Amino acid sequence: MSVETTRPAISPDIVRQHLEKAAQGLAACRADGLFVFRNTNILALCGVPLGPSDRLVCGLVNADQRVAFVVPAFEAAIADNLPEGGEVFAWEEHQDPFRTVAAAAQWLGIAEGRILIDRYTWIETLEALKRSLPRATLKLDRGLIERIRLIKTSEELEAVRAACHDTGQIYPLISRLLRSGITELDLYHEVHHHLTRGGLTPDCILIQGGDSAAIPHQAAGPRLLQMGDAVIVDYVGVRESYHGDMTRTFALGQPAEDVIQAYAVVRNAQKAARLAVQPGATCDSIDRAARAVIETAGLGEYFVHRLGHGIGLDGHEPPYLVAGNPQRLEPGMCVTIEPGVYVPGRFGIRIEDTIAVTPDGCVVLSDTIPTDVSEVFG
Repeated sequence: MSVETTRPAISPDIVRQHLEKAAQGLAACRADGLFVFRNTNILALCGVPLGPSDRLVCGLVNADQRVAFVVPAFEAAIADNLPEGGEVFAWEEHQDPFRTVAAAAQWLGIAEGRILIDRYTWIETLEALKRSLPRATLKLDRGLIERIRLIKTSEELEAVRAACHDTGQIYPLISRLLRSGITELDLYHEVHHHLTRGGLTPDCILIQGGDSAAIPHQAAGPRLLQMGDAVIVDYVGVRESYHGDMTRTFALGQPAEDVIQAYAVVRNAQKAARLAVQPGATCDSIDRAARAVIETAGLGEYFVHRLGHGIGLDGHEPPYLVAGNPQRLEPGMCVTIEPGVYVPGRFGIRIEDTIAVTPDGCVVLSDTIPTDVSEVFG
């Protein structure tokens, strides 16, 4: 039985590109296959929107770009969109799923070969693999899967851009619905309702106003939004499995002068970070570029988190723009730049965009919504 879908969970072309990279990587490190376990790694290399639970779900990939997918029999139809040449290996509830893994490895011709293991594989799963594949050499993957996902293809970058476009649709809604006297939570529910009715897929919505916004990433709560509040709205949307991420800070009425000044500092810090993005620049240096602006303004102690994170099939993934990270940026990497200032008991400000590293700098993928969504902060 096949499952008819109008749209696959991820573009088949992107999966094919990932498999081509996997084949090249396997050849380079003289390995015969990959064992894929994490849900988003499965999605990236097998194209199936499933992951492990108390029941084993996994994928195996060989150097010929063939995929064997191991799945409980009652979920096998979900794996009908495997890449061309792939094979589903289903196991029944009463069976040992690792015998099925062995059969899949045999079919791929890697049962006695060198297999790289997804580093997110659970310890108990790894032990069972060792027992079921006694003639294979199992080695922890030291970066092949991460590398495949780290450098986005042009099609992946367009997928992130499309997700950012969807993400941006929250901000006109906020502009219309934001008002004094509504609670953060009630505004959250109103916005979520409108987004889902419009066919969008919210992954995370954070709405924080006034002193509540001084605690980054605090969930929307019962606090009443009031005139003079700075209101942080951080939204992560998903389209065809890729994430878009954006944060804007609204002014409800006329904020205090120090809030307006802090907003200007954060805006300048984000500009400085974007200008610092170049191939070869370290993640640490981009964080420092933004942090220096905030520190010079005397607000350094209130910038309490890293500057940004990678984004793609996961909302947060490598590379991380954080102090001490020597990793160098390369064209095709996709990251957020989100400096913030959080003054306890007073206010919070954050501005976030998703950017892609290019050969000569960067391009903003979340550019459908202006940075300044309230005139007083312009």
